[in-house]
Amino acid sequence: MISAASKALSQQGQTYHTDVLVIGAGLAGLHYCFQLLEHAPQTKITLVNKTSFGECNSQYAQGGIATALAPEDSIDSHIQDTLKAGDGLCFKDSVDALIQQAPRAIEELEAYNFRFDQHEDKSNYVLGQEGGHSHRRILHSGDKTGFTMLSALLHQLQQTDGITCLEHHIAINLITQYHPHQTHHQGEVLGAYLLDNQSQLIHTYLAKTVILATGGAGKTFRYTSNSMVATGDGVAMAYRAGARVGNMEFYQFHPTLLYHPKHQHFLISEAVRGEGGILKNADTLAPFMQNYAPEAKDLATRDVVARAIFNEMEASDSPYVLLDITHQPKAFLEKRFPNIYNTLQSLGIDMSQDLIPVVPAAHYQCGGVLSTAHGETDLERLYAIGEVAFTGLHGANRLASNSLLESVVMASNAAKHSMQYLNKPIRPRQAIPAWNSPNEINVRRASQINAHWRSLRGEMMSYAGIIRTEAGLHDLLSLILKRKQIIEDYYWTHAISMDFIELRNIILNAELIVRAAFRRKESRGGHFRDDYKHKAPHAEESIARLNAPEIPFFS
Repeated sequence: MISAASKALSQQGQTYHTDVLVIGAGLAGLHYCFQLLEHAPQTKITLVNKTSFGECNSQYAQGGIATALAPEDSIDSHIQDTLKAGDGLCFKDSVDALIQQAPRAIEELEAYNFRFDQHEDKSNYVLGQEGGHSHRRILHSGDKTGFTMLSALLHQLQQTDGITCLEHHIAINLITQYHPHQTHHQGEVLGAYLLDNQSQLIHTYLAKTVILATGGAGKTFRYTSNSMVATGDGVAMAYRAGARVGNMEFYQFHPTLLYHPKHQHFLISEAVRGEGGILKNADTLAPFMQNYAPEAKDLATRDVVARAIFNEMEASDSPYVLLDITHQPKAFLEKRFPNIYNTLQSLGIDMSQDLIPVVPAAHYQCGGVLSTAHGETDLERLYAIGEVAFTGLHGANRLASNSLLESVVMASNAAKHSMQYLNKPIRPRQAIPAWNSPNEINVRRASQINAHWRSLRGEMMSYAGIIRTEAGLHDLLSLILKRKQIIEDYYWTHAISMDFIELRNIILNAELIVRAAFRRKESRGGHFRDDYKHKAPHAEESIARLNAPEIPFFS
């Protein structure tokens, strides 16, 4: 405990060299490591996670992974459903490339001794149904697919040599050098500065290639299904280093987060609606999705369902709507949704008899760091994989259960593609300095500035959430820029902590989301403008680059 208002703190650490620096230890980061070692077993990998291993968005994925396996289904049908959900903004080449690799992704996952649910005779997988899919094609492991999958990969990690694991380390910034005459890449990434959260030392890690697998930024919003580590670190670092980001306005809101004070981040899987769950108005108990999506009803795409719920909440002045699955037998619910059933039971809700209060929540970042299907970004030696990446797979709205698929396929692709740098040592044009920041930490001031987080998340939910307006976005941007200046002033004049690094990243993500939402004067996918309710005639992705004359050597 620091009792004084200020305390001197030296943060300069050591310099380390590694072949590959992987930032983020969720599904994408772990799978990348194993795939790379399979092709290049002598590679030295440093794997970084800012909390304990296992805490990431991947472990909270309930529904499963989408793959066309049923006899009546096809890869082309999966592609068409993905394009339809993306509402005109998918990159067709990326969709084709990533969806076609789905069968191979399943094989790679099962190589970790992970098994998807199968019928009792073991003849076929049990396939779930989710919104936006024209067929049952969701492979799952109960209703804890992400947790079970991640557990298998973490077990594999314990048995794997060649990976240096750094828990409780957070990346602060990428180390870059600028290419003044190169046209293909904006610059080159040489490593990153990492804060050891326990010693508070900031180390310099130099690497032949850096992999961003940092996930999304759900903590930018008040209501989120995300882990509390989802603070948009990868997007913020890449953007500050000069990489382009895109489609930041398309933040997908999952329609059904449990509304309960004891479980503020617990998701009620879309698979519950896939098994017949019906959304009802909290006041009248009347089903309402037929009023918004007469054909798909409760299995419409997430953007449609989330807006419908938002409208019903406004109309009834209720903070939630209700999800009814009571027509299914208790035995079926216990078997199909054991985690959801038991969690609700512990809160006094019997889903076989009681209606479940739910609310929309920030769930998935459809945009991110602009990258190819194999993770290559604008910056040489820098890759982005999984949710942090913007490949164009999701367009304006992600199709349910395409996220785990994207993580696995991109990780595998990036492992092969990034091997080109293993025999190309980095060549800095000048000495890379150790971290050198002011060594004074003002505990009271840092606490005051961190309080901005609470206000920001509520404002983002109100002004830049499910329904947006120009006036609201203008007001919000003004507030964000004022807060950003306060945060930046402290950052450049004081020693920093993990909380402060996350806050700095969150405020930048918020700015990028709001600026993109302000520029898109139409309603499309996960972006709805109450003052521009219709789609523009020509859909265009929104891509932005840091407005700087050149990228500094280090930032």
